[in-house]
Amino acid sequence: MSDHSISIIPRQSNYPDNQAKAKEILNWLVAEDIVKPMLSDCILSSNNGYAVSAGAKRITTMPDQLPFNLVCNGLEIITERQVFDTGEIYADELICPNCLENILFENWDLTPWNDQVSDNLTCPLCGHETGIHNFTFDPEWGFSNLGFRFWNWPDFTDDFTIKFKQKLGCDISIVYQHI
Repeated sequence: MSDHSISIIPRQSNYPDNQAKAKEILNWLVAEDIVKPMLSDCILSSNNGYAVSAGAKRITTMPDQLPFNLVCNGLEIITERQVFDTGEIYADELICPNCLENILFENWDLTPWNDQVSDNLTCPLCGHETGIHNFTFDPEWGFSNLGFRFWNWPDFTDDFTIKFKQKLGCDISIVYQHI
């Protein structure tokens, strides 16, 4: 079995006061007994994360599929600018909001976004430059300095994702990664 993750990411390249919001969301998840309060070696990273807890059964569509028996089963909180991609699945389409063309196999460049030079992406076909969140990635990708990656968890309930979106106070991207 290979690992996968579900990431919840604000649709903002630079989420304001991302460190404070990360702590607020963590406190909410701990108070709801969704994750354990102590850092542990439970994520696929050199960093530590927050292991799945019993209350997570209330927020997943398949509570019997929670990874209590796996070493990699926790929440990773990212507070640095990052592209949240789908991993080995990659993408099927990348649609420009201006020309509506699929530019996936064209020469598009994430370097300005990665280097924090710009929050935009430029279409290599029509030359239109606009916010990266205006482009449509299918399957969905996320771009932000804040993200919450749940390792090996089953899908979340709609109610949970709605509450998460409310806590962040903005639209969100949900990215399914398989590695």
